[in-house]
Amino acid sequence: MTSKLGEIVSDLNGTNIQLDLFADNTRQQNVTYKNIKLYPDSCLNILPGLRSMTYQAVITSPPYCNRYDYTRTYALEHAMLGIQEHELSDLRQKMLSCTVENREKDLLNLNLGRASAVRSCEKNELLQSVITYLEYQKTVRKLNNNGIPRMVRGYFHEMACVIQECFRLLKNGGMIFMVNDNVRYAGAGVSVDLILSKIAEDTGFDIENILVLPNGKGNSSQQMGVHGQEILRKCVYVWRKPD
Repeated sequence: MTSKLGEIVSDLNGTNIQLDLFADNTRQQNVTYKNIKLYPDSCLNILPGLRSMTYQAVITSPPYCNRYDYTRTYALEHAMLGIQEHELSDLRQKMLSCTVENREKDLLNLNLGRASAVRSCEKNELLQSVITYLEYQKTVRKLNNNGIPRMVRGYFHEMACVIQECFRLLKNGGMIFMVNDNVRYAGAGVSVDLILSKIAEDTGFDIENILVLPNGKGNSSQQMGVHGQEILRKCVYVWRKPD
């Protein structure tokens, strides 16, 4: 406790404040950065334009299938960058479907090469059982938002397209490390880890591991009130493109 209070006092005194947010400390740390490029667009638009067999690894934590609207979560940061409301709305529709406000994307019209990714979803028994259950819950008015089945379907279809593109972009032997959470709707857990890993396997990846983090994630307070508490898996997927 004393040590932590000392850190707080030191921060308040300003003795350890870095005045330059983007200070170049690479010389002191013997670190060299090369060819770093940021692409200001959706991965659905950027990935198809990148060269095949180029990268050795992909490290990613995509949006989760949890109705989390990242455009609103980071609204303050967007405002500081001068992004207007209509630009936020456009960004929300471009990004991977993870909120009920996302409209369905015409994936095949945008890129005919995505047909195999869509087929992988359509033949995924676990995913189809989840969608069937959610559509039924919508019919009997048990969902708190009727857009959930569309969002879940869109999420996995779009993620299948991303996985397909990552397979194309990786060199043989290349790896994917992906962080993602399982979710729950209308009392039913959605095993995002198993569904995406099966899609990855169908795409050609070897599933090296699904690392389950020791502390899971609880479901929402609304669902706990009706369905009780259920700890959901938080995972890191490790996939490898064969040599």
